[in-house]
Amino acid sequence: MQTAQSPRRRRLPARFLTSSQRVDPPRFTKVVATIGPASEDLIVELVEAGMSVARLNFSHGSADDHRRRMEKIREASTALMTPVAVLADLPGPKMRTGMFPGDAIALHDGDVVQVKPGQGMAGPGEVLVGVDDLLDAVEPGHRIVLADGQVLLEALSVGEESVEARVLRAGPVGNRKGVHLPDSNVRYDLPTDEDRELIKLACELGVDMLGISFVGNASELEEIRGLAPGIQLVSKIERKAALKNLDSILEATDGLMVARGDLGVELDLEQLPLVQKEILRRAVLAGVYSITATEMLESMIEAGRPTRAEVTDVANAVLDGTDAVMLSAETAVGKHPREAVATMARIARVAEQSGIYARRPRLSAAPEKSYFSRATAMAAVHVANQVDVDRIVCFSETGNTVRLLSRFRPDAEIVALSPRPDTVRQMAVLAHVRPLLFRQEPTLEAMIDTAADLLLARQIVKMGDRVVFVGGVPVGFARSTNVLKLHRIGEDSRFA
Repeated sequence: MQTAQSPRRRRLPARFLTSSQRVDPPRFTKVVATIGPASEDLIVELVEAGMSVARLNFSHGSADDHRRRMEKIREASTALMTPVAVLADLPGPKMRTGMFPGDAIALHDGDVVQVKPGQGMAGPGEVLVGVDDLLDAVEPGHRIVLADGQVLLEALSVGEESVEARVLRAGPVGNRKGVHLPDSNVRYDLPTDEDRELIKLACELGVDMLGISFVGNASELEEIRGLAPGIQLVSKIERKAALKNLDSILEATDGLMVARGDLGVELDLEQLPLVQKEILRRAVLAGVYSITATEMLESMIEAGRPTRAEVTDVANAVLDGTDAVMLSAETAVGKHPREAVATMARIARVAEQSGIYARRPRLSAAPEKSYFSRATAMAAVHVANQVDVDRIVCFSETGNTVRLLSRFRPDAEIVALSPRPDTVRQMAVLAHVRPLLFRQEPTLEAMIDTAADLLLARQIVKMGDRVVFVGGVPVGFARSTNVLKLHRIGEDSRFA
C-alpha cells in the first residue's frame, strides 16, 4: 500500500486554489422513480430532487411511450451531467381472473364457489382464473388468493373440471384481477412470449437494467441473460418459490427487488417485515444490490405529504441496508412526483445520519478467501474508516470493484470513475456510490491528478482533503485492481 508522504504540492489552476468551498455531505441510498404520464415532462426536476434510477414499467404504455420517455431521460442526464440508470420492468406471467357478468362478483364468508381454468365469462357461482394447470397444481387445503390479496379462498376438493373452494375472506372480485396460488406448484414459462418481445425493445432502447417479474429459479435468469447481453438483471422477489431458491438466484442475478406487493400476497402479511430484512441482509453478503419497492409513499399519489407510517417504512428499509428505495404510482401517475422524490431523499439522508445506520449489514472484513480486487477493496475501506477520510475514489472499467466496495458499506462515499458510459449508469443504483464519467489517462499518476481536478471542479472535495484512491496497473485492463493510495488533494501524485 502506497501512502502520500513528504508532500510535494503540484500546481493547480487558479479556480481550484480554495480551501473554503462547501462540500455537501453525500446521500448514500438511491431513489428509483417510475416515469409515467405525470412525470415524463419533469425528469430534470426529478433528477435534481434526488432520482438516480428511472424506471420504465413495461406493463403499461406503448413502445412509442417508452421510446419517448427514454429519450427524455437521456437528455436530462446529459444536461445535468448526472448519470441516470434506466430500469425496464417486465410484466412476467401474471395470473388473472376471467370476466364476470356485471364486471364483478361479490363473495361472502362461507360461500362455496367453483374455480375453473380459463379467461372467458364465468357462470353463476364460478370464478375463472388464467392458470392452465390449475387442476394439477391445486390440492385440498391450498389457498387461492384473488384480487391481489383482498379475497381468500381455501380449496375443498379438486374435480375433473373445477376446484371447489370456500371463501375465508370476503370481498368483491372484478374482471382481470390478480390471482395467487401460494401453496401450489404452478408451471409457467419465463420469460413469456410478451417478455421476449419487450426484451427486444429494451435492447433497442439501451436500458441499463431489466426487472424480471415472478422469478422462481436461477435457470430462468440464465435464459434471459442470453437474450439481453450487457443489461443487468434485477430479480423481483415476489414468490415463495423465489425465497426457497434465494441462494441460487443470488448467484445468477445482478440485483434484487423486494417486490412487496405480490410477496405480501404470497406470505402472511405479518411475515413480510422480517422477510424483507432477511432478503436485504443476504443481498449485501452475496454482493448483489437491492431495491425495496411497493407502496413506500403511496399516500403521495394524492397528498402532498406522506403518512408517518410511510416515512417510517422508508427509513427502516434504509436502516436494513437497501441500496435503493422505489416509487411507483407516486411518480408515474401521482399528483406530486417531484415532492415524492425529494421526500424520499430527505428521509434517507436523515436515516443515514443515525447511529442505527452504523450497524447496517455489510460484508465481513475477513472473508474466507480473498483475491487481489477483493483484498484491495477491503483494505481501502479499512484505511478509510481508520484515517477518517470522506471519499474513496475508485477507477473502474467494468464496475466490479466498485460493486465490491459498495458491499463493504464504508462510512466514506465511493466516487466511481469509469471511461464507459454504460458502466457509469449501471453503478448509479449502488449505495454509497457516486459514479462519474472519466477519461482514461496513460498512467495511474496522471489519472490521480486528473481525478483530483475533476473532484475539485465538481465540489466533491476541497483542497487538503484526504482521499483513498483505488485503481490498477497496467491502466485500462479490466480485473486489474491492485493499487491503493492514501492521498491529500493538492499534493504530488507520483509514487517515487
